[in-house]
Amino acid sequence: MARQKPIPMKRGYGVTETGLTPVYPKNYKCSPITSLYASWIDVDGTRRDEIHTGIDAGKLGEWIIAPASGTIRAVWKANWQWGAEGALLIRHDRHDVNVPEGSRYYYSEFDHLDYNEIKDLKIGQKVDRGQKLARVSRPGENASYLPEVHWEVWEADNDTVVWKTNRFNAPEWWNESAQLIDPLYMLALHDPPDDGKSVAITPFVRGRNYSHFRGFTYILPCRPK
Repeated sequence: MARQKPIPMKRGYGVTETGLTPVYPKNYKCSPITSLYASWIDVDGTRRDEIHTGIDAGKLGEWIIAPASGTIRAVWKANWQWGAEGALLIRHDRHDVNVPEGSRYYYSEFDHLDYNEIKDLKIGQKVDRGQKLARVSRPGENASYLPEVHWEVWEADNDTVVWKTNRFNAPEWWNESAQLIDPLYMLALHDPPDDGKSVAITPFVRGRNYSHFRGFTYILPCRPK
């Protein structure tokens, strides 16, 4: 019997709920996602002050790995009210993610990093899918917060990045063509869910050929059971 055409997935423009939920592979143990996109629930189960613009995941000290090849676009000291911390922006173009249709660029932003681990990365430096970027730390590098990496994904039609100062007197990038989307959407592109919701998490496996892989592989380690 021919497989039915998958139900279209929602991207989550405007930071709206998509219904996308992760399904981890049965033969791997993956570090889980702890707070979903457009959620009001934080990693500790309490209600957020603002709706969530990305996903949170990871355990302290785990390596964060690049979800696709790309180019370092920015490395900076950020502050979003929890204290100074490292932040990293990677630009993926259509060829990096094998998505010829739609937007020209996709940005991955990683927050709550240890700045000392990323400070030597250079703007314009190439990264490979699966490359180690930094380890999971805490918001503001503050031990009073639970460990997590915050991962945002943006679609953009151009690569014009400008810098502003946010209300915490820290730098913050902006691209007027960029729109936030649910990272799970990009994680689902290679194997779209039949129900439009259940996203099969694909771990990065070293040595595998990803030249025709659509979208992203997972940003955290998955170990064979």
